[in-house]
Amino acid sequence: MTHPPLRVAVVGCGDVARKHHLPNWKELVGEGRVTLTAVCDAEPDRAALCRDDFEVVKAFSSFDEMLAEGAYDVIDICTQNRLHCPMTIEALKTGANVLVEKPMAMDSTEARQMVKAAEKASGKLMVAHHKRFEEGAEQLKTVVDAGELGEIYTAKSFWLRRRGIPGWGRFHIAEESLGGALIDIGVHMLDLCIWLMGSPKPVAASGKVYRMFGDREDLVNGEWGVPYDVSEFDVEDYATALIRFENGITLSADFAWAANIPEETWGFSILGDKAGIASPPLGIYGAEHGCLTRKTFDWIPDEEGHREEIRHFTECIEHDRPVRVQPAESLRIQQIIEAIYESSQKDAEVRIQ
Repeated sequence: MTHPPLRVAVVGCGDVARKHHLPNWKELVGEGRVTLTAVCDAEPDRAALCRDDFEVVKAFSSFDEMLAEGAYDVIDICTQNRLHCPMTIEALKTGANVLVEKPMAMDSTEARQMVKAAEKASGKLMVAHHKRFEEGAEQLKTVVDAGELGEIYTAKSFWLRRRGIPGWGRFHIAEESLGGALIDIGVHMLDLCIWLMGSPKPVAASGKVYRMFGDREDLVNGEWGVPYDVSEFDVEDYATALIRFENGITLSADFAWAANIPEETWGFSILGDKAGIASPPLGIYGAEHGCLTRKTFDWIPDEEGHREEIRHFTECIEHDRPVRVQPAESLRIQQIIEAIYESSQKDAEVRIQ
């Protein structure tokens, strides 16, 4: 069955939209599957630039005006974090399918409101956790779901930059983003690792966040530069945590925008009593026939996460399939992040309900 092209509106015309979302929607325009009907940004010049660069039908500087003036099948929200919840709820009320950038919201209260709105709505809601769509992720998920790891008991997730504090946008201001490295890059790795683990239910978290570099007048931020006022920086640039799940499973995590390490590093490991998976190097590690073994991949399909998540979301709408990233799963990630921040403030473990 041939579907008419989906009418797509992209809200927020910053780097995330320009580099990772609009080019991939434009590819689908070329396939005749979508039309780029609108872009919206509070800065009219940025909206107009995106309209012209990506051949969008119309640009708006008001989200409310955009909703009132058009009908959309997809609304893709790429704004700062504080707008994710209100815009998602209003977009869902129109009957549109909503793709919203990570993190889901500013706190778990907002995230619950979004889940409830999605349950009432006719459209789908998916948080853009693109790490689930990168090369190797689906293959490792198949390994875990087949039971090849046996009983999973612990995992580790990390993403540490030597220097990489975002200088654009409002990432460094708590009022706009809630936090720093944890909610920006940590959310990616937490979601990926917990999804691969089978999405166990979190029960508690303990953690500590640190602000060591981002507000310093003598900050050296490498190629990222320092195009923001350091006096505005009021979020963390390092976070460390231990998360406990049902059945005694644990996950340790470390995330940094800046750390005195040799080079940027990221990855995860998930350990079971039969085998473990890890990346990098991407592989399955265990023991057979009295020998220690490793299974690596000579070739994996080259998949770019943002491209694949947008294509997946489109296919789910076209064929009325469930989305890979369920809103309830994103709510749990939000709860974990919230608990880590609370634990850091209280110097105590925080229960997750």
